[in-house]
Amino acid sequence: MKAIHGLFVVALVCLATVSARAEDVVQVSSLIPYQSDDVANETVRKECNWNTTMPRYLAEESDGRVIVAEKNLDTTTDKKLVLVATNLHTLGGGPWTGPKWLVLEGKLMQGDKLLGNFEVRRQTIGGSYRACSTLESLSEEIADDILEWLKAPGLNARLGNAG
Repeated sequence: MKAIHGLFVVALVCLATVSARAEDVVQVSSLIPYQSDDVANETVRKECNWNTTMPRYLAEESDGRVIVAEKNLDTTTDKKLVLVATNLHTLGGGPWTGPKWLVLEGKLMQGDKLLGNFEVRRQTIGGSYRACSTLESLSEEIADDILEWLKAPGLNARLGNAG
């Protein structure tokens, strides 16, 4: 009888742990939108896919803390990270074409409640000889900054080179 009681307690603890972890999971959209058409030129918007690979990178590197949403985040009451690209500049040519940068704003929400927000910026003088590759690299650095911030989110944080 004691063995059955012990197994029951272990099962409850495991269930509570799984439930708590499910509540800590943050959903992110599969596409990071541009705040406006002025943020990136038409070529960057059409040819560069950093804004679809970055959400997947966030999920892959998060140890299960972030998942790419399978549905529209506007309607969910679950914990979500809303990201938007507010500024970027990129050119091919590596170090000979000057500085490149990517800036995002993010809001951690649960329903209508703001749990935290940030601005994150990453920049480089070098970069790749391909403009899209530079954005990929910058977006991975930004994703790492966001994952660190998610460990202890706060209001009005400035991440990466924005800090």
